[in-house]
Amino acid sequence: MAAHHCRACIIFCMDFRLNKPLAAFLTEQKLDKDGADIIRVAGAAKSLARPGDTRDRDFLLEQLATSGRLHGTRQFYLINHEDCGAYGQEHVPDSDAELSMHSRDLRAGRALLQARFPTIEVLTCFMRLDGRMEPIV
Repeated sequence: MAAHHCRACIIFCMDFRLNKPLAAFLTEQKLDKDGADIIRVAGAAKSLARPGDTRDRDFLLEQLATSGRLHGTRQFYLINHEDCGAYGQEHVPDSDAELSMHSRDLRAGRALLQARFPTIEVLTCFMRLDGRMEPIV
């Protein structure tokens, strides 16, 4: 079996409304050429920062480890998005409060990934429904 390498693994929400913006993001970042594993799970960073069940976090971490082991992944992109149904249950309107909550979870998810995978760069972003991407630092 030949080795297959990709630059990144993207952790993104399963929401179908963002298929086209995600494809555009892959092209913009040249991940369509450099290669990217894509893991889609409702809530994305929420599954790392505040999982409903710790098995959800464990499963996601195992998938990331597999990406690194099989494909030599050098970057993780952790991306949440506006108007996420996984967050909708928390009754946070599309507002500054929504961005603040996503930012907290993205930062917590990044910290967890950096501790678990210290040699892999972790980039965090928030995507608007129109595809605009905001880096979260």
